[in-house]
Amino acid sequence: MNQAPYTPGQPEKKRTGTELARELTYDVTQDQISQAAETLGKIRPAYAPLIEFYSQVFMAQALSRSGINQEPIIIDPAVLELKRENEMPLISPDQFNIDPASAETLMDKICRLAVAHAPQLAQAGEDLAGLLSGNGKEKLDLDALFSALLDSRDITGIADQSGISVEALGFFGFSAMAPSIQANAAQLGTYLKEMPEMGKGYCPVCGSQPDLSFLDDSGKRRACCSLCSHIWETRRMGCMFCDSTDREDQHYFFSDEEPEFRVYCCDRCGHYLKTVDTRQMGRRFFPRLEQVTTLHLDIQAKEKGYEKPGEISR
Repeated sequence: MNQAPYTPGQPEKKRTGTELARELTYDVTQDQISQAAETLGKIRPAYAPLIEFYSQVFMAQALSRSGINQEPIIIDPAVLELKRENEMPLISPDQFNIDPASAETLMDKICRLAVAHAPQLAQAGEDLAGLLSGNGKEKLDLDALFSALLDSRDITGIADQSGISVEALGFFGFSAMAPSIQANAAQLGTYLKEMPEMGKGYCPVCGSQPDLSFLDDSGKRRACCSLCSHIWETRRMGCMFCDSTDREDQHYFFSDEEPEFRVYCCDRCGHYLKTVDTRQMGRRFFPRLEQVTTLHLDIQAKEKGYEKPGEISR
């Protein structure tokens, strides 16, 4: 079922996290991504090359999602109850089912997009496309790469063997797996209907941390999972990463030119999180595009001494 991305200012019904994730990511169409990219390109012309590349990647992922072939993840009722009682995520990242054929096809597509639209990734994209085809070299073991990324294992060995940097392999690997991971998350979201909102700083589906949050029209704070793109309601105040609620530890900064964005920083753990106040937006909200077109805020946060937790290219 295809729905338009969340549009600030429209009458809002109560949505579950899974419903919001569908509207903002899982069910967003290529046309909707293209329209959102066109709007952002006019607002932030300096980001035009980045918007062109990432919008093409997101459209390729949207097309790939429609052809995912994977088994559903089944959780035993007793295990589900245990997780509910202990406020545990439904699964760990290494339990996601990846459709290998779909992921390989998508990775090849993203490599070619990088060659055409992303100069900094172009050489890595060309080299990786050659490894995928086995063009005169040993073919890259994608199962090993995907397994290591999902299990947060060091991929330096795979990077050294392939001649591609860890950062580039991380980007291409996570980008290729994204449709499978998101399809799993959408399916697993049905289990959350029977569970209360935890309001924690980690994803209730996979336990990963957020890479973006937003305030909806009612002022509720929603977090976006950095891995599976699930969305969940969380507390408005305090650090999402270390749970500190000490006001002396919590700070934020913003720009008068971009009143819809704030960056919340915590002195206790040294982490930051970009937050979008959708009540101040006059456009449709597509989290993944907003994430990549606010890199200047990441730079400012890092200049102030803050970091993203567990940062790796997704």
